[in-house]
Amino acid sequence: MNTLLEHDLELSPWRPLYWEPVAGTGERLMVGVVYSFAGNFYAVRTIRKDVLDCLFGKASTGLLTLIDESLKAMQIAAYKTGSLRELEHPIFGLIPGEFRATQAKSSRDLLETACLLYSSLVNLDKLDEADENDAPQQEDVNRRFGTEVRLEVLKHRPDLSNRFGTGAQLVPGGQRVRFGFSSPRAIMHFTVLHPVRHSASMKDARAKIFELQQARSLSGINTAALLAGTPRLDDPTLGSRQRDQLRENQFEIESEANAVNLRWYSAHSAHEGAMRVIELAG
Repeated sequence: MNTLLEHDLELSPWRPLYWEPVAGTGERLMVGVVYSFAGNFYAVRTIRKDVLDCLFGKASTGLLTLIDESLKAMQIAAYKTGSLRELEHPIFGLIPGEFRATQAKSSRDLLETACLLYSSLVNLDKLDEADENDAPQQEDVNRRFGTEVRLEVLKHRPDLSNRFGTGAQLVPGGQRVRFGFSSPRAIMHFTVLHPVRHSASMKDARAKIFELQQARSLSGINTAALLAGTPRLDDPTLGSRQRDQLRENQFEIESEANAVNLRWYSAHSAHEGAMRVIELAG
């Protein structure tokens, strides 16, 4: 393993973190992971809150705070030492386990590996949070979705090729705003409600609702619509927290669009989105 760590840059080091409910008994629970990924150190709680509630009842609230604060101290210690190899001694009751290294494409991959190897009490909500830093940027996701929708549309309506990516000036002296699709009958913006980067995707959707309002007012075109690419709520790759957040975000954006008389469409694929574009294009 030493040779691999020196020569294989794709290996990310980590240690499981244990906690002894009764000190000195040797009975341990894995409560977290300290790891290094992409040059940064992290310490993440993996034990579920409901497990602590079941095991310790009312005392679980205090224990949860203790574990979370200990994880912060462990992360600080990792930064100070600059190496997980040196992180061998207990900190605030957390005991570092065996030093390991894993090939991982993202923080979530690494955490899943650690939990599969050491714990059945994994907190999937924490894995969802950890995955946010690895998700593509909102602009990149939107661009990819818009391109896929355009290609699907052109398979059925090649005559609409010059209707994509056109721009309009929404305020005097302002920059031209590019729209996903525009025709004499409809103006559309494309966005993606991301299950991980939900804050960025909501901000993007709201900005596009405003731009559609302005464009409709200036152009006199009656139909303005926001087409959002969204995963299915029954997608097995979504965690429960991601699913709940996505459901809430869809409802919120749909309500905001309806409040200003904009059309809102959710598409689970580029083909579905293309059919909506063709429908509005007439």
